[in-house]
Amino acid sequence: MGKDHSSFNAKRKNSRSRNLKKIILYVEGRNTEYSYLKQLKRANCKVEPVPVRGNGIGNCMDFVNTSIGKFNSLPKKEKEKYSGKWMIFDYDGHDDFWDAIKFARKNGFQVAFSSMCIEYWFVLHFENHDGNPIPIKEGSHSKAQIEMINKYIGQYNKKNKGSINLYDINSKEIEDDFFDLLMAEDDITHNRRIIDAYLRAKVIHENKLAVGAEYQESVTTVYKLMEELGTIQYNKQKDKYELYNC
Repeated sequence: MGKDHSSFNAKRKNSRSRNLKKIILYVEGRNTEYSYLKQLKRANCKVEPVPVRGNGIGNCMDFVNTSIGKFNSLPKKEKEKYSGKWMIFDYDGHDDFWDAIKFARKNGFQVAFSSMCIEYWFVLHFENHDGNPIPIKEGSHSKAQIEMINKYIGQYNKKNKGSINLYDINSKEIEDDFFDLLMAEDDITHNRRIIDAYLRAKVIHENKLAVGAEYQESVTTVYKLMEELGTIQYNKQKDKYELYNC
């Protein structure tokens, strides 16, 4: 596909994209969330990886407590730079997921969570999913969703004679060409895929909230983080959501 960050329309300027509040965001110290957020290149966001023992979060509350401790240990002047503080983490089958979200919110953090995993956010770039649970495959909470993503990458490569690498279940790193595919225009909806994902995730989350099932699979609130970062903003004049650069 080739690297093309024109997706951000960097030449576009307006007051909304220049006056964004600065936030600090704590992420699990692995590849997916960190590499994705780095690709977004949001100048108003400081991304702080939180090291974890072993392969991923041992439990959600450990991650939340560590993140809270890291923020509380910052000098007062450093804290005052941020008008918002966030965490991003997944359910991934952890029993303390719901309690961890509530505890993070109680301590003044907003949470971009995904149930089962952040790969669901990527799935929504390609598919208008209904929000029902996606069955675990071969004991993995993300394998089935990664296979869904790779199906769409394969379809793109076949149709466009492209050579985008499949999403690697081992590294889970967001590579340049895959990121560009997430940002590009969809052939069917004619929206940027990230806009489609935003709208789909928003509807699913709001529907679950309405019936008291905010955390139930499948759901992701990464769309709220996109709002906070100013990545996606509503243009009243055009009556549509658009992608913005800092």
